[in-house]
This record gives sequence, C-alpha cells and structure tokens, in this order.
Amino acid sequence: RWRWLRRRRLPRQSTSMHDMGVDVIHALDGRLWEGALHLAERLNATLVLTGASASDVDVLRRLVPRLDRTRVAIAAGTVPLRDLMRRLAADRAAVHLVRPGVHVATSNAASNRDHDVLCAVISGTGRFDADYECLFDALRLIIADEPDAQFFLDGMTTDPHPLWHAAQRFGLLANMSLVPAAPGRYGKLGGTLGGTVRGPLRASLKGTDVLIQPQALHRTRGLTLQAMAYGVPVLARADPWLDYLVDGQTAWVVEGNDPQIWYRMIRRIVDNRDSGRRLGAQARQWVRERHLASQQVAATIEIYNQLTTDALKFPQGQIS
Repeated sequence: RWRWLRRRRLPRQSTSMHDMGVDVIHALDGRLWEGALHLAERLNATLVLTGASASDVDVLRRLVPRLDRTRVAIAAGTVPLRDLMRRLAADRAAVHLVRPGVHVATSNAASNRDHDVLCAVISGTGRFDADYECLFDALRLIIADEPDAQFFLDGMTTDPHPLWHAAQRFGLLANMSLVPAAPGRYGKLGGTLGGTVRGPLRASLKGTDVLIQPQALHRTRGLTLQAMAYGVPVLARADPWLDYLVDGQTAWVVEGNDPQIWYRMIRRIVDNRDSGRRLGAQARQWVRERHLASQQVAATIEIYNQLTTDALKFPQGQIS
C-alpha cells in the first residue's frame, strides 16, 4: 500500500535473500508482482509470476517492458488468462498454464449429507452490490418456502457490516450466519453479529448442500474448487475468466441478474437432490483430472527447472 515504505524495505530484504542464495522469486499474487520483479532484478534471480485474476492482466501490461524471457515466466491459472497474457507478454516472458490445485478426499462428502433442511454456503467478495441484492431477494422467497433453511455467509471483507445490514433489511438474519475469514479477525465484532460461526469456512463445506457464488469474481478461488472436490454442487454467476465453471458439468451457471433464476436454481437443489449429487460427482471428477494439488506442484517445479541452469533438487516421493 505504501510504495515509499516498500522501496525502503526491499533493499534490506534483497540483502538477506542474497545471503540465503535464493535462485527463484515466485510471486503468488498480482499485487506482489512489481515488488518481486524488483527483488529478482537486485538478486539476479529468475522470476515466476502467478496470474490468477483479471486484475493481474493490468499489472502485466505495466511490467511487460521490464521482463526478460530468459529469466521470467508467468503461471496463469485458467486458459482465458493464459491466452490473453501470452498475447500481452509476446516474446518478453513464457506464459504457462498452471491450474490451481486442491486435495480430493477418498470419500465423497456429498454422499454423507442426509439432512432435510437446506444448508448453503454463500461466497463472493463480501461487498454488497447488485449481485448480492439479487440473490438476497431470491433467498427471501426460498425462506418463505423453507423456513428452517440455513445460509453461511462468507465474510471476506474486513468490514462485513454493509452485507450484514443488507441481510437484516431483507429479513434473512434468522437464517443466516456470518463466517469470518479467520477466527478473531474482526475482534469484538464477532460477538455482536449474532449467529457468527467460528472456524474455517472450508470446514462448513463438508456439511452443506450447495455453494452459491453470487458474483463474477474474475479470479480463481480455491474455495470453489474445494467444494467441487467434496462433491458439493456449485451455483455460480457466469464468469468468462473461470474455465472450470462449465454449465451442467461442474456447476449450474447463472446468466443475468434475475432473482427468479436464483430462486429456481436453489429450488432445484431442494426438490431434486439426486440431480445436485450428480452435478457434484461430475465436478469432483473434473477436479480429479485437472485440479489436483500434486498437478499444480509438478507444473510449478517444471517452470522452476526450465528457468534455472541446474535442476532444483526436490526430495523424491514428495509429489504424489
């Protein structure tokens, strides 16, 4: 955030890294790219930039003149990101497809859910907008049908009050719980919201019927892929950047802002649970074939080895 402070700290950081003999700098978020490039230049190290968001494209446009193909590679998380980044980088950096990976449990979590009450996790940016308003309007109709339904709201933003006040305005508080991004992240706020759930959101996925993604996030999300790995059906807003949201195969994708569409999609989960389980099973297989953590690690190490003179030594058997 404070550019002048970063510039003061980076030289000190590069000195300690030089003493450690760092070979590769890997920036895992576009907001780190510029600083990582500066470090790599000072250390004469190779550089890997992970691109997981449409916002990373703008960063790439700015940094392209400083890139050197022999020392810089980009790991794009989806095919649309890879294709656009390749066009922008041209001959200044190699752009590889490295899909984000998750772990797939040996058993399908969806098969263990036998409760009758609808239980859903809602995860977006955490900032209330027209997309959330549309979904909340649909949830009001769902609760009229299913008064015991429970919705766990992902509190990603540092200030969840606007989202919570919106839920209150739509009459959803009795059926909604806020899940903070991390235990204690909001200090005393957690005790004042009523229905706040402590503990990681991912743990909630194992007992839920559906993950609802109300916004086009334009960035890859491990939470969405983890839901698929658990066999949890996903309802998601259409997003051209996310190639793992395939309508009818990995998710049910919603086009446009219409509360009735969301209502019908959620009712489909309630009325035809077998259909939801089939969707979850298909998504789970998709993840198993394309988005395993081990595949991500192997692809990343391959990029490291292509950039460095000597192959980096990793213990045998670590990638499985």
